[in-house]
Amino acid sequence: MIDPEVLARLARETGAELAALGLRASDRQWIARHAESIASLARPEPRRARLAERLYRLARRAARTAR
Repeated sequence: MIDPEVLARLARETGAELAALGLRASDRQWIARHAESIASLARPEPRRARLAERLYRLARRAARTAR
């Protein structure tokens, strides 16, 4: 999991960049997407995704072996 202070700094810096690009408080969808992107970095990876990643690597290894 990423350090909360790092996430807060990332949110501040990227938020400032979005403001510099002209994002206003009325652009709620953009703000919500940005917040969700930052928040997703703090979430632990779901077990299902880890399993899918392992299966994908296993399939790639099998494909290399079959060549």
